[in-house]
Amino acid sequence: MNASELARLMLYWESQKRGLAKTEGRIKEAVLELGRTVDTGCVRASYSAGRKKYDYETAAKGVAPSTIRAFRVVREAVDWSGLCRDQEITDIPFTQGEPSVTVKLME
Repeated sequence: MNASELARLMLYWESQKRGLAKTEGRIKEAVLELGRTVDTGCVRASYSAGRKKYDYETAAKGVAPSTIRAFRVVREAVDWSGLCRDQEITDIPFTQGEPSVTVKLME
């Protein structure tokens, strides 16, 4: 392959890549709106609702200090998750991450 052929091939790749990026964006928007994973042919657009981050410390605020001391770990931090499990606290506040979509070829 000479330099001119390589240059043409690279420019072709660039135009295809830009076009596919636009198509992928449209797929992601549609799947985010649907709120579920979609498979078509060998293509999968995987929906993720976003990761939850639990705030165990806030949930355990009403627990007695003597009980909290039992859940201190070596570096003087408190195992808030373990404390909540021990005290059977189930109403744990959390924050929800942003939903996302990934598009891939299945083989």
